[in-house]
Amino acid sequence: MACHSFPPVVVVVVVVLVSCLLAPPAVTASSVSISTYWGTDSAEGSIEDACNTGLYSIVNIGFVYKFGNGRNPVLNLIAHCDPTLQGCTYLGREIIEYCQQKGIKVMISIGGPSGDYTLTSQDDVTKLANYLWNNYLGGSDLHRPFGDEAILDGVDFFIEESTTEYWDVLVETLRNLSNNGTSQIELSATPKCHYPDKYLGTAIQTGLFDYVQVRFYNESSCQYDGSFDAMKSAWDEWIADDKVDKVFVGVTASEEEEGYVDAHDLTENFLTYAMHSTKFGGVMVWYLYTDHNSKYSETIKAWNSLVQITTTSPVVS
Repeated sequence: MACHSFPPVVVVVVVVLVSCLLAPPAVTASSVSISTYWGTDSAEGSIEDACNTGLYSIVNIGFVYKFGNGRNPVLNLIAHCDPTLQGCTYLGREIIEYCQQKGIKVMISIGGPSGDYTLTSQDDVTKLANYLWNNYLGGSDLHRPFGDEAILDGVDFFIEESTTEYWDVLVETLRNLSNNGTSQIELSATPKCHYPDKYLGTAIQTGLFDYVQVRFYNESSCQYDGSFDAMKSAWDEWIADDKVDKVFVGVTASEEEEGYVDAHDLTENFLTYAMHSTKFGGVMVWYLYTDHNSKYSETIKAWNSLVQITTTSPVVS
């Protein structure tokens, strides 16, 4: 039987085509969802600027930093505008036109690293839930901080102080408002990496959060310390929780914070590990200003040109 020879180029093309057909879908770094925080630094630029970078899938506006003990909740965006004087209504157009119309989710975040907040009673829960629903979500109020037309996508719980009670009641109350209202919202928890979280552990066990952004920094027991072993151990605990659907890897973009890990090291030595889980949701980068300066998110997105991960894991977008 005659033996036909083929030019080397044809052989290469055939091999590549066969490999593509046989290989499982590839999840690459360019498709990784990145979440970040806006509102804490006047040098970070506008929310329009953030959404126009093409880097982020989720922008959390922070923070509603004061509430509880019978007090009216307070939004702190003093780095950009004063919501108490209706000075932030211009943000509504930016949120809708430059973020949501691009498919970027915009969340209102409660708590924060330097807030004055607590929940001590059912009355506190009701007051905060109604405030969030009527001022940012599907409800109505005469003085919505971002104007009447801006309806945010949900609420992020960035809690690292106060009591450990009532957070589960708050997440249930918000979910009920959403289910009974005209718009569905997303709920996210942003705990520290020690499992279970001291403050949000009970709330997470309601199973009502859409995703959890685990902060692998400023927590000595599970942050990067020259080794990824502690991070991987904590990651495994979080993804083993059957009440948690999706987990974001939370990192700091500032070299000044404890637990900082270089973006190249993160992608090559941790994301390659985390992305093999079907619960991998993306990366949360704290926070926008330091991210711009360090180009942390840009490094993650550019990783696709250096390496590809083959996995069957779906990625939240």
